[in-house]
Amino acid sequence: MSTEQPVYFAPVLPWQQTAWDNLIARYERLPHGLLFAGMQGIGKRAFVWRFVAWLLCDNREQPSSQQGACGQCQSCQWLASGTHPDLQVLPISSLPSLEVEAATATKGGKSNTKKASENEAAKALVKPSIKIDDIRELQPFISQGSSGRRVCVIDYADKMTVAAANALLKTLEEPREGIHLLLISDMPTKLLPTIRSRVQQVAMDPIAHEQVFAYLENHVSQHTQNPAQSDNAAPLSEQVAQALKLSNGAPLAALEMLSSAWYQQRGTWVKVWLALRAGKRSAIAASDYWQKQLSLDDFIKLSEFMLMDFSRQCLGVPTLQQDLALAQYQSITELKLESIQALMTVIEDVKIACQQNVNDKMAYDQLLAALAWL
Repeated sequence: MSTEQPVYFAPVLPWQQTAWDNLIARYERLPHGLLFAGMQGIGKRAFVWRFVAWLLCDNREQPSSQQGACGQCQSCQWLASGTHPDLQVLPISSLPSLEVEAATATKGGKSNTKKASENEAAKALVKPSIKIDDIRELQPFISQGSSGRRVCVIDYADKMTVAAANALLKTLEEPREGIHLLLISDMPTKLLPTIRSRVQQVAMDPIAHEQVFAYLENHVSQHTQNPAQSDNAAPLSEQVAQALKLSNGAPLAALEMLSSAWYQQRGTWVKVWLALRAGKRSAIAASDYWQKQLSLDDFIKLSEFMLMDFSRQCLGVPTLQQDLALAQYQSITELKLESIQALMTVIEDVKIACQQNVNDKMAYDQLLAALAWL
């Protein structure tokens, strides 16, 4: 069993402390509708779950609770077990993974037995769409009376259909006492202007680079055995700097990258591709090898990542992965952009096929066969 602290009660991320203090300080003056927006990977969802726990905490009026929920009261215990009666989330897959099973069992009487990692993979592959029926199902929860607070979290709010957004407008225009609507969006410009005008955005940036860099170095050194040393001998500080650059400065995206199995295999990916291109290894042999190394999802992510830099090389733009020195390989410098784009099309086709339950081995074989022709 994992001993990791639930996200509801985890310490606030260093670069979010100012945003947290400002939010709590002006809580009594806040509207019931809040929008937490910013690029993916800055930690806004962790921030929201911490705020949810604080809103529902029975002891939040205590001076000691200003940094978060107590973690001990009945409300906090309900949250930790995934059975809180005053919390609703759309889509349900956005619930912290420790809760998904319990929440699904509560709502449908049928337990979700998927592992947390499978939930995360599903969320990464499937782009959620929030429809009008989803919003309508929330209405009884929002409209029924309550002596306390009720919280409704709508993740990927920019994925609401126009009909769903219009259905939500009525709730935003006629709020009930004690109801908090928390919207999360990676792309807030895609929200209807009428929605944006009825919620108050919580500033999640700018992010202090020094705080981020120190946090990542400390976290990676303490929590990751850093297998990259065999594939990337650069000092940790250089690895962190590169990961931040590759993730456009998003701290948690950089952390996921540094800790992931696929990121550590970048150099191997290049070597296998060069062997394929030179005819020194067959596509089937390469497929068998990668199936033992990475999940299909991770291999696709790795391949897309590498092809991004290959494309930059073709366009005469400096590659982002300086540790791999891709420009030294003539096979890469000779590539045509059209060939890379054709391979990306194959990858997209494989993604679609995977959603239709195509066998992973078949998908792997198809990818490596296409990669050999790049």
